[in-house]
Amino acid sequence: MDRLALVPFARVDDFVRGESNNKDCPTRFHVEARRRRSAKTDSKPKVDGILEYILYWCSFGPDDHRKGGVVRPSRSTYIPKKKSAGRPNTKRGCTCHFIVKRLIAEPSVALVIYNQDKHLDKKGLPCHGPQDTKAIGTRAMYAPFISEDLRLRVLSLLHVGIPVETIMQRHNESVEKQGGVSNRDDLLTHRYVRIQERNIRRASCELDEDDDVSIGLWVESHQNHVFFYEDFSDNDPFLLGIQTEWQLQQMIRFGSGRLLALDSRFGTNKLKYPIQSLVVFNSENKAIPVAWIISPSFSTSGDTHRWMRALFNRVRTKDPTWKLAGFIIDNPLLDILAIREVFQCSVLICFWRVRHAWHKNIMKRCSNMETRAKLSKALGQIVKDICKGFGAIDSFDKFMEDNVNCRCFMDYFKAVWYPRMGSWITALKTLPLASQESSAALEFYHNQLKIRLLNENDYDINQRADWLINKLGTKIQAYFWLDEYEGKDDFSRYWKDEWASGLTAWRKARTIPNADIITEGERVKVVDHVVWNPGSEYAICDCDWGEKGNLCEHVCKVIQHFREKGLGLPSVSLLQYNQGLINMLKCPPANSFIRDHAVSLAVWVNEQLSAQFGKSRRNGDSDGRDEMVNSCTRMEVDAELC
Repeated sequence: MDRLALVPFARVDDFVRGESNNKDCPTRFHVEARRRRSAKTDSKPKVDGILEYILYWCSFGPDDHRKGGVVRPSRSTYIPKKKSAGRPNTKRGCTCHFIVKRLIAEPSVALVIYNQDKHLDKKGLPCHGPQDTKAIGTRAMYAPFISEDLRLRVLSLLHVGIPVETIMQRHNESVEKQGGVSNRDDLLTHRYVRIQERNIRRASCELDEDDDVSIGLWVESHQNHVFFYEDFSDNDPFLLGIQTEWQLQQMIRFGSGRLLALDSRFGTNKLKYPIQSLVVFNSENKAIPVAWIISPSFSTSGDTHRWMRALFNRVRTKDPTWKLAGFIIDNPLLDILAIREVFQCSVLICFWRVRHAWHKNIMKRCSNMETRAKLSKALGQIVKDICKGFGAIDSFDKFMEDNVNCRCFMDYFKAVWYPRMGSWITALKTLPLASQESSAALEFYHNQLKIRLLNENDYDINQRADWLINKLGTKIQAYFWLDEYEGKDDFSRYWKDEWASGLTAWRKARTIPNADIITEGERVKVVDHVVWNPGSEYAICDCDWGEKGNLCEHVCKVIQHFREKGLGLPSVSLLQYNQGLINMLKCPPANSFIRDHAVSLAVWVNEQLSAQFGKSRRNGDSDGRDEMVNSCTRMEVDAELC
């Protein structure tokens, strides 16, 4: 009797992949036959009319190239090879197959019909896998091809410059360490890796002399990597959304119930088309890119809604339960309404880009360290007041009047940032501020992308979009894939600047012992570096990383240390969270349901955080989050006074 199943048509590939990963009989299914018909037809569609028909067959069949096996007449041109280890291991007459039908009446659903679900030959005997006694000692015991994970690992290592011999040496060592061959991946051959290396070396990103034509050809050949594409037209600019299968998996894994962030600008001055990056945060709170959007202009709100909706639908097709907890933006001019409508979540604002620019130019345009600390502290206080709701543009007017002696920086600030502060003030007052750890992760990702992408000796190549698209989908993904690879330390001798990974500044700060912090008046010394304005995100450090405008681990360590000791104020993000809960507690009786829900949710969050803090303390992981406990206590006291 045939077995039937209904699956979303967009997930047929996942279904096939799952059927192939059968532990009892590992295999791979290939398309043996396919028929399509146009969705548009003049005649009335039949109830059981077929829009698409696909026959999937186990790769160990249907032909049988073993001695005495049956080969279909259309395949009778096969010439047996001299070596017994060749073809007989791949075609063994397996009859396992199933049919996928896409009905006209319901094109979004696939009807799967299993005609034969057992991996048997025509005699009814096992023909491959562990149950086939004749397959013992041959490759027919395992799947016919290596896994997708190993294939991606090999390609990633080759893209970043690891030699073929080194890849095979490390692989053979791991197989010997585990005691011999146990699956198909252990049978990786030098020839396969060499072929992949040759394909990468010979591949060209320039598919046509015309850059726009070349992009179109790339899109046609990489449909699985494109979630949105819009060519140039009279009304709309060019826009391309790229997401590989691995990026989609990371978005589902680390994005569900967590945060998604948008790095809204990269390569504005050096690339032909700037890049927007969507990132999620892994278990170490490092940013992983899960999509790239390329366009000459990101100003059209309609385009934002369309590509976000396309990306959201792509993810929900894979996982219907996927839902974001929050969306972080770093540009107040983005279409916030479109983000809320598509992702149905809260929107947070991240100030890292502005703080980085201010810090960098303060260090560049002011030579005196005390003057730098004074300017940075004043700007930090203004931003904090705005986030609390009582700051305005007048605060920046007063800032420029009070520091008129710092003419070089004031000219820069007045020309570049003062005209933009109106939109930033509105965003900081209406949107919650992202945490400093998220800011450190976004800043770290931005620097990683700069090192890995803008490292070409030929500057002219940066002006081709096909080069950019190809490098993002190959080398750049390879670097970020290897960042998550547990065995990357085995290839440490080949690391270059582009492969530099490590921890974010916030996480690095946790590795610095408290004994290395020495207070010297209004300054704090951390591991031979002096920090001015200690305890503030707008602190100034004299280390090389801080000189470039970045948030360094020394500043982060002082912030964590001060909050652990109760010497510093809570972060603005936590103050906004506390104030939001207090405002809900003040709801009138008419909204008692909202108030009860808010109180129960706050209690649940407090219990979850307390459990997490207890776990961290038992593991000896002091990360400065006692700030949350202390602040929650102050919030409870404030609520009682309401």
